[in-house]
Amino acid sequence: MGTEVRELSTDVENLPTVAVQGWGMDQVWEQVLESVEEKIGRTATETWIKPIRPLTLRDETFHLEVPSTLFRDRLLSNLIVPLKESLASVLGYPVQVVVHIGSKPQGELFPTDEEAGKPDPSRAIRKGGLVTNYTFSTFVVGASNQFAHAAARAVADHPGKHYNPLFIYGGVGLGKTHLVNAIGHETLVKQGRGSIFYLSSESFTNQLIAHLRGDRMDDFKNKFRQADVLILDDVQFLSGRERTQEEFFHTFNSLYDAHKQIILTSDKFPNEISGLEERLRNRFEWGLIADIQPPDLETRVAILQKKALAKKIPLPSEVAIFIASHVSSNVRELEGSLTRLEAVAVLTHNPITIDFARQALQNLLKEKDKEISIETVQKAVGKYFGIRVADMVSKRRTNLVTFPRQVAMFLCRKLAGASYPMIGMRFGGKDHTTVLYACSTIEKRLKKDEELRAILDRIERTIYGHGS
Repeated sequence: MGTEVRELSTDVENLPTVAVQGWGMDQVWEQVLESVEEKIGRTATETWIKPIRPLTLRDETFHLEVPSTLFRDRLLSNLIVPLKESLASVLGYPVQVVVHIGSKPQGELFPTDEEAGKPDPSRAIRKGGLVTNYTFSTFVVGASNQFAHAAARAVADHPGKHYNPLFIYGGVGLGKTHLVNAIGHETLVKQGRGSIFYLSSESFTNQLIAHLRGDRMDDFKNKFRQADVLILDDVQFLSGRERTQEEFFHTFNSLYDAHKQIILTSDKFPNEISGLEERLRNRFEWGLIADIQPPDLETRVAILQKKALAKKIPLPSEVAIFIASHVSSNVRELEGSLTRLEAVAVLTHNPITIDFARQALQNLLKEKDKEISIETVQKAVGKYFGIRVADMVSKRRTNLVTFPRQVAMFLCRKLAGASYPMIGMRFGGKDHTTVLYACSTIEKRLKKDEELRAILDRIERTIYGHGS
């Protein structure tokens, strides 16, 4: 059976709701949502299916209302098959789907002056070192952070027993700090442990200096070495600080031997942190290393919607999708876009629409076609060297393939900002150490090989030429 698209009709609004197996329409739709979620996942269901309103079932035709043409296009291009399969499964027979584009006005767009004067409960307030609202309940899980989230949950449930240390790495603004704070909060709730320290490596260094200056090193050692959970953020800033590294090395050993949990974050893989002592680097790799990637579209939409709900910003779904389609690098940019959108809307007393968002955020939004993907790099490198991408991602080790593969891996790291595990996966399932070796090899050659620099420059200009 097919699918039709119609403008919303008042006749449809007045059609009777047909009971199915003794259920009302709401019960039918709840069953459909559960079935769809099993097929496409929770995040995609929350983003694209839940905003749909079931209207009626009549003559084996299921009428649905979507909020905009954007939803309609996404539904028909990607999600109509699993939706129809779920409908058939719940109803017991296949149905035709008719999609109506709704035109319902938004409700109250802005808080009253009295409400606006109230303190924002979602504002990050540090208490005992932990950021108050950085909990698991406010963390949006998607494909890009699912593994790190699962590891964090396991550590929070059994600190010091699994994955010690836990090392989480990823780019700026992807949720590392949020996730490790969530571990701290959850540990306090579940384990009843009061000795939890969360601090940045900069703060660790500053406290060390202060205690050295005051000749109170015993106090410093006792403070951190008696912790049940020690969370050190941005350990890449330990680079080059010999005394700080020495003290943290002994603190690490003391906690590890006592089966206390150590949690670390960095924007780099341990082997990538320059100026770090080898003995510390080795210890960072003792436990579990989990990376966080930039969020996909559905996750970005979910993050925006969750932030908007917490801040009581009336954000229509189509506007959230519009912003998420243009801001893709990190969560902080998403939050910044939402904050600016709210401020401009309140100051100008304008409703939040796609056109308004486009105007208000014109200096912040990034054009999608300027993004560099792993596929873009692979195609450009393959074209330059005259080899197929299929050969580049294969297991072949001939000189004809190995060097271009190393160049491509290096540029994927540099231009696409991809992690070593992600690059390895997209190059035929290779181990991250293979990618690390490839990038290191190219970096060393660049220091003295002018011809290689020229090659990379030509490939990069080609890539950005396609992206402009």
